Amino acid sequence: MPVSAIGVSPPRAAASLRGLRLAGSLLGLAVLSAAALRFGFRPASWDIVWSALTGFDPNDASHIVIREMRLPRLAGAVLAGAALGISGALIQGMTRNPLADPGLLGINGGAALGVVICILGFGITDPAAFVWVALGGALAASVLVFLLGGGSGASPLRLVLAGAALSALILALTRALLLVSSQTLDVYRFWVLGGFDGIAPATLIALLPFLALGAGLAAVAAAGLNALLLGEDTARGLGVRTGLARATAGSAIVLLCGATVAMAGPIAFAGLIVPHLARWAAGPDMRWTLAFSAVFGPLLLVAADLAGRLPLFGGNMQAGVMTALIGGPVLVWMVRRNGVRGL
Repeated sequence: MPVSAIGVSPPRAAASLRGLRLAGSLLGLAVLSAAALRFGFRPASWDIVWSALTGFDPNDASHIVIREMRLPRLAGAVLAGAALGISGALIQGMTRNPLADPGLLGINGGAALGVVICILGFGITDPAAFVWVALGGALAASVLVFLLGGGSGASPLRLVLAGAALSALILALTRALLLVSSQTLDVYRFWVLGGFDGIAPATLIALLPFLALGAGLAAVAAAGLNALLLGEDTARGLGVRTGLARATAGSAIVLLCGATVAMAGPIAFAGLIVPHLARWAAGPDMRWTLAFSAVFGPLLLVAADLAGRLPLFGGNMQAGVMTALIGGPVLVWMVRRNGVRGL
């Protein structure tokens, strides 16, 4: 029996199904987050987790581990996952390139160059001090790509070419600087793997406004990107200011990716794989894709961080390594199942 025959229109039924999927994903994220607080190299009981959250005892070692180590890591993974998922969906929608990721606009490269200059030029080795230089480098590189690509009138192809060219140049400069100092290389190679070790609550609070503003701009840009997916001329015919839509989406990408790279380093695969999973669950509507990306991203990074803390991986495997181990096979499966065009 067709859906319309039972009094429910197909669009309404599809929206209800998406809503159920989103609610189920949020429930899964809540369960996984609870597991991330309990399990690790040294698992804790549920009673200890609850008492650490509701009645913190600074003299209890288990409470310290949960409140001061696992809880900030969980918060960082959730925020970074949402930011990378949303920004990946925006990049793929804006460039109409299913294989685009946050590194495409020079964000990762700019942040990495900023960190290298910070270590080499100022002798700073504390990862907490990398936040602002990494954010500054990411913002500078992204703005330069946007300007080289043509500013508000940039086409997807020009943005991709400008991003690829600048990323290659930044990578060459970064490698040249790393050859100068072995100490710089030792500090940098830990940061560049990407992870949530030692994230301080103050860092999360400082970056939260950037993430919130980026998410807000992404929501504003969603309708314009929906029109752009139909083609440039069609979007203009619908009254969409295409340059403004791209500028809004680009600003959201810079804020979200720049803050995330500054906080946790360049985490690979999350911004690439999450939008594909979101489109599979949500369909082509960019608004729903962004909503699912904001949930699937945390699911991936919380799972990656939790897996890296298990005894199987020595209890200290970086989340950036685990995302590649988890996301790589998933992407291969999706390509084999749907083909490249199906992405």
